[in-house]
Amino acid sequence: METTDESKETGTAAEKEEGYVPRPTWQVWGARIAFILFLILVILQVISIARGGR
Repeated sequence: METTDESKETGTAAEKEEGYVPRPTWQVWGARIAFILFLILVILQVISIARGGR
């Protein structure tokens, strides 16, 4: 039965991830805006259902 040694480095330094890298600001704000638009659409759907589907 073979055992793998996880302490061995198999990739180069460029291939290895160097910890946490934050997302770009435009991507964070884009996700926030998309989430707000999604919530508005859900609220409008709930209101439509509450009014009888009209």
